[in-house]
Amino acid sequence: MEGCLYIFPLGVWRRLEEQLEQLPLTDPDSRAFVRFFYSGASKNRLDNQSRIPVPQALRNFAQLEGEVVVAGAPSRLELWNPQRWNAVLEQVQSSPPRPELLVNFIA
Repeated sequence: MEGCLYIFPLGVWRRLEEQLEQLPLTDPDSRAFVRFFYSGASKNRLDNQSRIPVPQALRNFAQLEGEVVVAGAPSRLELWNPQRWNAVLEQVQSSPPRPELLVNFIA
């Protein structure tokens, strides 16, 4: 998506699956998105040291080596390469959300 990995609780994942099932099978872009989305999916449990094992292919995709930034979002956790995360933060800080989005959120 943005070069990070998403970790979803099972209930949120199931809702996402329901939404993906609604995409039109006849639309090539929808099929491509579904393939992309599921290609990186893996179901994992915490290991004996309470860590989440991340498959090598996903670590490669997100460029995760050594330290990782874990960012919380309302429905998921995001795992980021620290350099990518800093670039995202710089972009957000240099181009804040439009005021009308904040007004709609607060209202």
